[in-house]
Amino acid sequence: MPSQRCPYLEQILRERAGFGLLTRYKADCHVDHRTHHFTGRHPVPPCISDPTTCRFYREQWAEESHLIDRYRD
Repeated sequence: MPSQRCPYLEQILRERAGFGLLTRYKADCHVDHRTHHFTGRHPVPPCISDPTTCRFYREQWAEESHLIDRYRD
C-alpha cells in the first residue's frame, strides 16, 4: 500500500470477508461524517491510493484554500 493517505480520514478498518477471499475496508470520513465501504478481492479505496479523486476531499480542500486565500489577501 502506498504511504499517501487522505488527511480527512478519521480511521480505516480492514477485515476479511467472503470466506477470506475478499477484503473489506470501512473508512470513516471526517468531511461527510459517514462510513464508506469498499469490498473486493484487492480493493484500493481512494482514501489510501489517491485522495484527490474523492469528491469530499476536493470540496474540503477548495474550502480550506479559499479561507487561506481570504486571510492572505
